[in-house]
Amino acid sequence: MGEAPVSRLSRRSRRARRFRRQRRGVVSVIGTLLALLVFFALFGIFLTQYVPLWMTDNEAQFVAQTEGSFALLKSEIDQQYALGAPIVVGTPFALSSQGIPLLAQPTQGTLAFLPTTCPGGFYAKGMKGATTLNYGQPVNSSFCVFSNVTYSVGPGGSGMYSQRIATGVLTMALPNRYYSAQQFVFEDDGVIQLQSGGHQVMTYSPPLNVTDVAGNTTVSTALLQLYGNASTIVGQGTQEVYSHYRFTQTIHSNGKYVASNSSYLPFNFTFEIGTQYPCAWWGYLYNVTQVSGVPSSSISLSPVTPPTSCTILTGLTTVLKLTVSNVNYATFFFAGVQLSIGAGVT
Repeated sequence: MGEAPVSRLSRRSRRARRFRRQRRGVVSVIGTLLALLVFFALFGIFLTQYVPLWMTDNEAQFVAQTEGSFALLKSEIDQQYALGAPIVVGTPFALSSQGIPLLAQPTQGTLAFLPTTCPGGFYAKGMKGATTLNYGQPVNSSFCVFSNVTYSVGPGGSGMYSQRIATGVLTMALPNRYYSAQQFVFEDDGVIQLQSGGHQVMTYSPPLNVTDVAGNTTVSTALLQLYGNASTIVGQGTQEVYSHYRFTQTIHSNGKYVASNSSYLPFNFTFEIGTQYPCAWWGYLYNVTQVSGVPSSSISLSPVTPPTSCTILTGLTTVLKLTVSNVNYATFFFAGVQLSIGAGVT
């Protein structure tokens, strides 16, 4: 009879030990769950706050790199046709932004070169339909990306002189996810930057200068023709865009010489461009008219008001015309450069 209390005490002792072990197990599980909750909370904050800031900075750097590449390409091409050398130059273009390992993929850009033509061709002197107003113009300017320079008095006092080209366009689209989406366009030696909503600006202007010094008006400009094979590149890393200098022709005019008083009669200068980025070009040409110092009666821009729409979805072009009258001296470079993406040209 003396053994029964000992047995009950033993059972109570075992139950107490099991209860203490269960409590320690529950505490361990709760501690693990709390640690996971803290981890996921911090990880969620990292994903929703830090990753967007990090990628915004990466994409902003991507935009700055692209803008720098277009500026470098323009300056190298300007040097090529102004100096005639170097013959071939490669410009690096980054095709993607930096990413975040395991968390965010890099943002990839699209680099494309479109050598454009005018399907109907250009009017030529003596051709049916060619008049004083449309001499040197595309047969159908609504479907032609082009530039045109016209002197009412050509070199050496000759008759009207006109030079026209179907320009090529190098574009790079940056479909940023965190930073604002951007697009850069290199057209007729000008770099245009576009943002969503139809915002356009001439980031690096073409060499078009109109000045008036002591009543003498001088105009200088350039027509740059880009040609080659159409190509589109999408990927990561860096791609070279090669510019191969082909030709340069410099055209001067100082009007018609009058032997009776040994002087030159002033003439008219016209610059026209057919473009799909009319707001950028109109703003730039309007600024030229405002800072030239030429009397307003001698310089005009058509259309006189900004385009109502900056987004061209139909593929049609808008024709802008800058006219300067009573010009005493004018000069422009007519240059041709072949572009190649990813492979050098010979």
